[in-house]
Amino acid sequence: MPINNRKIMIFDLDGTLVDTAPDFRNSVNFMLNHYNEPPVTLEEIRDWVGYGGRELIKRTMIAKQIEFDDNKLDEMLAIFLSHYTENIDDDSKLYDNVKETLNFLKKENIKLSVCTNKDETLSRTLLEKLDVLHLFDYLAGAYTFENRKPHPMPLIKTLEHLDMNKNEAVMIGDSVTDLKAAQGAGIPVVLVDYGYTDNKDIYNEADLVISNFSSLKALIRS
Repeated sequence: MPINNRKIMIFDLDGTLVDTAPDFRNSVNFMLNHYNEPPVTLEEIRDWVGYGGRELIKRTMIAKQIEFDDNKLDEMLAIFLSHYTENIDDDSKLYDNVKETLNFLKKENIKLSVCTNKDETLSRTLLEKLDVLHLFDYLAGAYTFENRKPHPMPLIKTLEHLDMNKNEAVMIGDSVTDLKAAQGAGIPVVLVDYGYTDNKDIYNEADLVISNFSSLKALIRS
């Protein structure tokens, strides 16, 4: 599917724009310590993110063989979120060349949007703290719409909100949720190979795989 000269770029957040895994690890370990459970590593966390906070906690419990039910999961999630909200940008950083590239794209009149499975308020807070929120024309989070990625609804609704169509759009992400959402919406997808996925096979289905965020500049040139 053609990906050049698109007028809107829709970005995933965690693992695409921002390396958030260190702060996820810190908050998960804060929660685990509350229950006297051993900590997780950064490498483990990188494989579990991308589906929202509740799923992150659930995957942590399953991987660590810690017994839980829905009520306990809700309790653990609340502890995690309380800590994460207060420490959201302690160790999280924009990936190399993200801010410079976003500024370049903005100057070229490319619409920029975020579509993430992170809570919308948390997403706005993080991007504001990292001084890039103002560059985006729209942001859709986990609960902005009835469905979240890998469902295509957030992408479709984002385009409707910005009065644009799929032939003008490209999705940039790092995981199978981004790939499937874009495919469902009929939008080409660029995957970054530095993000959070343990499934490298998804690269075979992408329209383009990049190792440096600045490679996106070339997509708006004929």
